[in-house]
Amino acid sequence: MHSYKHYHRVYYNETDQMSRVYHSNYLIWMEEARTEWFKNIGLNYKDIEASGFLLPVRNLSIEYLKGVEYDEKVCIRVFASNINRIKVEFQYEFYSEDESTLFARSSSINVFTDKNGTPNRISKELFDRIVKGA
Repeated sequence: MHSYKHYHRVYYNETDQMSRVYHSNYLIWMEEARTEWFKNIGLNYKDIEASGFLLPVRNLSIEYLKGVEYDEKVCIRVFASNINRIKVEFQYEFYSEDESTLFARSSSINVFTDKNGTPNRISKELFDRIVKGA
């Protein structure tokens, strides 16, 4: 499995009153990391949309292990698993910059749909490009 590392510095507006990253920001970071994973394998969401597909999140889980604080640099490892022509599951791991501390783990299942939101199989060519990158 091919993993991609995406780095994100925590900004003040991402923290809560306890000076920790507010939980919903992990969703945004997952989107950032997933977008960069696609770019790293030579695709982007525009390519997928141009081929007539959207890739919305169907399922999502996050396990928070340790709080992340303002100005920390987070390494987000993302990799794809359980790929087929209708869906792809992404795994995410949130580490300190030096990867010595695991802050959280998460996963998302994204389903290929048409413009109306109906699940739809992607082409073999697009599937092969995603699997090759994974």
